[in-house]
Amino acid sequence: MQAKSVKAHLDFLRYSLNEDSPVPDSVSDIDWDELLLFGRKQAIAGVLYHGLARMGDSAHKPSSATILKWYATYAAIKKANIQVYRDASALTTGLYRDFLVKSCVLKGQGNALMYPDPYMRTSGDIDIWCQIRPEASTDAGQTDVQTQRKHYFWTVDPEITKLIKIARRQDNKGEIGYHHIELNVMKTPVELHFFPSFMGNIVHEKRLRRWFDDHKDEQFRNMVQLPDGLGTICIPTNSFNVVFQLSHLMHHFFFEGIGLRQMIDYYYLLRRRLTPDEKQQVLGTLRHTGMLKFASAVMYIMRDVLGLDDDFLFVKPNERIGRLLLSEIIHSGNFGFYDERYAFRGLSTYRQYFVETYRNLHFALDFPSETVWGRPVSRWWHAFYKWKLRRAAEAGK
Repeated sequence: MQAKSVKAHLDFLRYSLNEDSPVPDSVSDIDWDELLLFGRKQAIAGVLYHGLARMGDSAHKPSSATILKWYATYAAIKKANIQVYRDASALTTGLYRDFLVKSCVLKGQGNALMYPDPYMRTSGDIDIWCQIRPEASTDAGQTDVQTQRKHYFWTVDPEITKLIKIARRQDNKGEIGYHHIELNVMKTPVELHFFPSFMGNIVHEKRLRRWFDDHKDEQFRNMVQLPDGLGTICIPTNSFNVVFQLSHLMHHFFFEGIGLRQMIDYYYLLRRRLTPDEKQQVLGTLRHTGMLKFASAVMYIMRDVLGLDDDFLFVKPNERIGRLLLSEIIHSGNFGFYDERYAFRGLSTYRQYFVETYRNLHFALDFPSETVWGRPVSRWWHAFYKWKLRRAAEAGK
């Protein structure tokens, strides 16, 4: 894609996100079919449609036929969101009613609620963090207080083993991953998470996992209503999300690539505004878990690309690394699906390992803890831990 087209597309995205901004001058350079393709590759077509709907009588507004094509895309996104909202609510209720499993929906529909139109975000699968609690409750089990328990990292948590058994009773073909198990019993694919996210560096991951455990109580109590009476779910608090979703961005950046949809999620999250105390706590956590430099690159995307005011940022943007991140975003598309430089899909685990390691060496000078002595080591630990999970699940049959 030519630099002029990329600039015009990003200008229009920035306009779409900022309700008070005027139509950008570069709109005259936009090919609307090309922009729609860009929106689909980045999974942000609904956001761009939100901007197009605000253009009013602009001389550069596309033809009625083109607008209809855009509207059809938005309508499909909205229909998918309605289904995912319903499934997320039914899953939340069913997990506790049938198995006494408390849950918290990560990313996905929780993020969609932060958008000005809760139906304009391109939906995906349902990522839901689960915790088995034996206590009974009269309100779906989401408000009782968790008791302090052992922190597991090197060994398999017995609660994870129980969750795997529950999932396998519903779907005996669900794949066991390092931090989740797949569950395909609804219209929307589901991943039941043992913990929210992980890092490429084992030391940093252990610290992050401890932080997740220390702050998990509040996440399972933070219940919200879905739009138009579609149900209720629990979602993470804003201060938790700022750390968790940054770890998710960082993981996917070094694994297969990250797109603008995830950056826009983070944009709307930061617009909810952290307090000064929360910002200081976030900074301390990011330093402790090795995410601060990556955060400075994300802040560049937030401010210089998406137009977020400095007041919403929690660390000074790093332009050099931010430009590197932006280049990868444009090349990769949503979760790296459109990156023609590196093909992860369809590769064996071992070939994927070598492609990932080669790709990440390009970032070694800025992120050595992830790319040099992080992921090349942790990938073997992840494989060994997944073997332990499968073995523990089989032993209890």
